[in-house]
Amino acid sequence: MSQDLHTESLVACPCDYRLKAMGRNDASLSDTVMTIVRKYAPDTPIENLELKHSKKSRFISVNVTFYATDIAQIHAIYRELNAHEAILMTL
Repeated sequence: MSQDLHTESLVACPCDYRLKAMGRNDASLSDTVMTIVRKYAPDTPIENLELKHSKKSRFISVNVTFYATDIAQIHAIYRELNAHEAILMTL
């Protein structure tokens, strides 16, 4: 039996969920990502944020772990991140 990935979630909520957003190396990117995440998961501490620069430091990835209460919350965060002009890609 195959799963319908459009109707079933591969994430069992509630859980700690880690996302990654990537963009150009700009000091405001981490603030942008945290602002969006905290809009939906307001108790996310700044200590849950991790930055990683690309080899030539042209790009940066922002990793954030937050407490996800349901799949709709995760989808809302990704939708807003992907709509932001500073975000080039999310995982």
